[in-house]
Amino acid sequence: MAQEEPDYKVTAGRPDTSTRAGRLKMLYPTIGDLRARARKRVPRFAFDYVDGAAGADEPNRKGNAAALDGIEILPRYGVENYRADTSVELFGKRYSGPLAIAPMGLPGLVLPGGEKVFARTAAANEIPFTLGSSALATVEEVAELAEGFAWFQIYRMPRDDLAINMDWIERATAAEVAALVVTIDVPARTKRPRELRNRLVLPYRIGLRTIADVVTRPAWLRAYLRHGQNLFANMQKYVDDNPTAAEAAEFARGEGGGSFTWDEIARFRDAWKGPLIVKGILHPGDAEKAVALGVDGIVVSNHGGRQLEAAPASVDMLPVIVSAAGGRTEILFDGGIRSGVDLVRTTSLGARFNLVGRAFMYGLAALGDEGPDFVADFFIEELREALRQVGVRDLAAARDLDLRHPTAWCFD
Repeated sequence: MAQEEPDYKVTAGRPDTSTRAGRLKMLYPTIGDLRARARKRVPRFAFDYVDGAAGADEPNRKGNAAALDGIEILPRYGVENYRADTSVELFGKRYSGPLAIAPMGLPGLVLPGGEKVFARTAAANEIPFTLGSSALATVEEVAELAEGFAWFQIYRMPRDDLAINMDWIERATAAEVAALVVTIDVPARTKRPRELRNRLVLPYRIGLRTIADVVTRPAWLRAYLRHGQNLFANMQKYVDDNPTAAEAAEFARGEGGGSFTWDEIARFRDAWKGPLIVKGILHPGDAEKAVALGVDGIVVSNHGGRQLEAAPASVDMLPVIVSAAGGRTEILFDGGIRSGVDLVRTTSLGARFNLVGRAFMYGLAALGDEGPDFVADFFIEELREALRQVGVRDLAAARDLDLRHPTAWCFD
């Protein structure tokens, strides 16, 4: 696709502060700056839900970012690459950059109506939005808004021989979803200390503990009053006619559970005719099993540090997964992406595409409806500048860069 100048233009030097876009670039030059703003703009329980992870000190979440920071890229010079091309083709469709909005359980907790904002961002920026099956909007609603850029992620619902999962596949097919993402790395519920300290339960209630926090976040409160709690929207049809938020939440807690087996993934491969992606692969042996089933892509991921605190950083497993797959399936990456340089790092290690979650949630929390568009442009423009800095014209050339990755795992 043609590389057009973005609305939020980033060039060498200072942004144009005569425009709102330029002023935002000055205020929020990094994802960390958006995170700091997000903390102040939404209730604590909402921020901690997004920002938190497993373990007392959340080591896996922090480890993802630290491992990426430790990868050094050896640049090359003497190349004319002023208009570096950030676009990439995946599953026969061209995207503006190698990133998708990752599946996240409750964008609507961070800002009620958030799933629909992400869907519009996907369409406007030509990147996928992966709707989580536990989200607060239906796959049909999101697919319509995303205009061909919707993916759909599913968790295991074992009742009646996966009847709900199979119906989700039928619904995704009818909605013309572009890809199905099967998450495999949630074998059991985990303890996230911040959620427990905040006493976060669904449906969330504005009570004595939270009322002061909520009323001092007027943008969040207005969105909450406008949208309400459409909890687990994709499950409501299986509960009852017009279920309450409490009934939908109780159903989700009771019906979901366990990790998909390889036999179940084989069933999905037969039922789903579009691109099938398995998310949550860390071991090369599991990558081999996924490839043998004919999946179209695997996501190297530790669930953002939200499941097993002792798991390795996602990027440290990326090289061995790429080697195990041997070019037989597409490799996607998830875990700690915060910059365009990070996108170059994962591309150089063999990833075709990246899932980005928290950064988009920070943008939504910090800037409301315009936040996800800001974040999408942030990554595309930083990626373009990073490609120029390392001396390549496009992502294909970035795969040939030399780098040093001291914490990478290896198997004999």
